[in-house]
Amino acid sequence: GQAEEETEEEVTEEEVIEEVVEEKTPDMIIEELERTIKDLKNELLKQHADLENTRKRLEKERIIERKYAAMNFAKQLITPMDTFDLALSHVSDDEAVKQFAQGFEMIKTQFTKMLEDEGVSEIDALNEDYDPNFHQAIMTEKIEGTDANKVIDVLQKGYMFKDRLIRPAIVKISE
Repeated sequence: GQAEEETEEEVTEEEVIEEVVEEKTPDMIIEELERTIKDLKNELLKQHADLENTRKRLEKERIIERKYAAMNFAKQLITPMDTFDLALSHVSDDEAVKQFAQGFEMIKTQFTKMLEDEGVSEIDALNEDYDPNFHQAIMTEKIEGTDANKVIDVLQKGYMFKDRLIRPAIVKISE
């Protein structure tokens, strides 16, 4: 009987100790609530910053998308422009052919202006220093009196769309 009473007393003392530990003072409760408020404020600020960064990124992407929206269309018009150049470079002395060529030249000029208005520009390559960012060299030739790595012939025009390369100029350079 006495051993049971001692065990009961020990349990009772442990319960009392637990109750004292679990019982919080008003200052402890305030401190805990202030910590919780601080954590929640930090989380809210973090979420707000993430949202703002996402908004800015999407806006930047929209601006870039609008800026380059016409690039694919411009890219598709370049090949017909090359065909105009090719056709106009082979005009005969026949007066009727010259009349047609004059009409084609006017159409080509209108297309060129339209492309320029949209941000397409031809890459100036002839007599320029070779630049692998804008030129694709497929031939070289040794020419006396010409510096090495100078573009000496443009085999196919290159084009830029605003600040992006559509197609490099295919060139022949000096050795």
